[in-house]
Amino acid sequence: MKSLRTLVLVGVLSAGLVACSDDTPTNTGNQLVAPTAPTNVAASVDGTSITVTWTAASGTPDPSYTVTLAHSTESARTQNVAAGTTTATFTGLTAGQSYTAQVTATNTAGSANSTIATAQIPEEEPTFVEITGDILTNTTWTSDKVWVLTQPIFVGRDCGADGAAANCVQATLTIEPGTTVVGKTDLPQGVRGAYLVVSRGSKLIADATGEARRPTADEVIVFTSGAPRGDRARGDWGGLIINGRARTNAGTEAEGEGDSGLYGGNLDTDDSGILRGVRIEYAGDDVTPTDQLNGLALQGVGSGTTISYVQIHYNVDDGVEPFGGTVSVDHLVVTGIGDDSVDGTDGYRGFMQFIIGQQRGDRADNGMELSNDGEGGTATPRSTGVVANATMIGADQDASQGEIAGANGDRGAEMREGTSYRVYNSIFTGFGNAGFCVDGDTAPFATARQGGNTDPQATMSFEGNVVWDNKSNSDGGIDNFEACGGFTDVQNQAFFNTAGFRNVTADPMLPAAAFNIGSQASPPNFVATAAPNGYTAATLPALDGTNLFAPTDGRTLVQTSYPGAIEPGTTLENAWYYGWTSWSIDGSDSRPNQDGN
Repeated sequence: MKSLRTLVLVGVLSAGLVACSDDTPTNTGNQLVAPTAPTNVAASVDGTSITVTWTAASGTPDPSYTVTLAHSTESARTQNVAAGTTTATFTGLTAGQSYTAQVTATNTAGSANSTIATAQIPEEEPTFVEITGDILTNTTWTSDKVWVLTQPIFVGRDCGADGAAANCVQATLTIEPGTTVVGKTDLPQGVRGAYLVVSRGSKLIADATGEARRPTADEVIVFTSGAPRGDRARGDWGGLIINGRARTNAGTEAEGEGDSGLYGGNLDTDDSGILRGVRIEYAGDDVTPTDQLNGLALQGVGSGTTISYVQIHYNVDDGVEPFGGTVSVDHLVVTGIGDDSVDGTDGYRGFMQFIIGQQRGDRADNGMELSNDGEGGTATPRSTGVVANATMIGADQDASQGEIAGANGDRGAEMREGTSYRVYNSIFTGFGNAGFCVDGDTAPFATARQGGNTDPQATMSFEGNVVWDNKSNSDGGIDNFEACGGFTDVQNQAFFNTAGFRNVTADPMLPAAAFNIGSQASPPNFVATAAPNGYTAATLPALDGTNLFAPTDGRTLVQTSYPGAIEPGTTLENAWYYGWTSWSIDGSDSRPNQDGN
């Protein structure tokens, strides 16, 4: 019996042990599994970056990744990527080089490598583009390049006076805000320099702002010399010429200076595009003493063209010259010009308002030289254009002061060759010969106006203007006037002082800094402290569509109560020329050239 009881107890204990074994968990759910190799590895290029992507590997636990980018001559680059992420980007790679990418999946059980993907970084595009042929299709020059004119470049092929020339090709060149265009300077002596011509029927859209305001230094479109900054000079390249189909008095069509093509026609509202927020520097192409180019030549340009906020700086020949046409220009700066700052002839019938002209005494002629034509002044249509609100600073050392003074600088305004130009509300000071004079061909038109005639076709007008300190610091005396082949100095003074013309010989209240050179960051100050005592501005004429054309873009003459280009009391920082204009002699405050210099 005792043995039986012992056997039963052992059986019960054995049954209890079996029950405990059934309740213990197994380890089959926690088994480690090495990763598979990542698949679908690809490498895509964006500029100088490569992005590597792949399909996730399997394994337990989920694997993380090491991405390796290798090149034969560079140290390998790696990135560690967490589990669940299947992309990695490498930046700052070398242009023109080929890279291989591999992805390694890793967990605590092991690792596996993917196949290899290859990607090529493209060669760097050049930072400049040389223009070697005419532009015969619609073209855009972008601001990420410097565009180099290597020779005379024409936009389009001449479409003729009527727009129907047999070889006509119409094209539009668009230049983005902030773009730099340079004229090649290392051409052989006596070879026609690089310049840009807009042919009749074609357009230039160089619009820095898209609206009527001053540009910023970054927005302004700059045409400059190919020489390094600090080594630029007048005549380094040719300049900008626009040929239009508006009427001139030089015939149905005429040949432009410097082999620049034909201009003129019968479409006074012709549209050659937009030039707004533009600087033209160190041009003029001085091939021979009689074969030179203006900084901006407006040859038969029509009233459909917009020209606003433009500077011409250090040109060999005239700064800006309209040859006939009806285009209007506002907010114009002409500085360091080797001949006349503002010229005009051949029946010009637009307006030019808000002008700053500062001469440099090393080389200069007149502030303004305004003509009807070069053949005695009788050609029609007559030059009845308007100049208003100019501040013209001469640099003759006998009359001027400050850093700009030198041996040159003639007359503030010479009215010549039978002109019927009308000049209003402007300042002329610091010129070595005179502030104002009328030549022999123009004398009859001045006399008619002096006698009360108001017909623009039969008169020349000069009203609401200020002359001061011309010829030997003469203040308000007779030396502000001279005989220039027409009126005597006394007659010029008498015309100027005609009752009702509102001209004055008085201090224009300009600061001394108006006679300094300055820089883009710190330009000369042309803001008068006040208008002269007793000054009354002349009333500007109507835009009548015959003697004076209205721009089709809606701009108009602005009536002011003050003389000169800027309202007295304006802060320098708020002056319309501040911040985007260049003033240095050698281009040290300008844009770099195609080599970054």
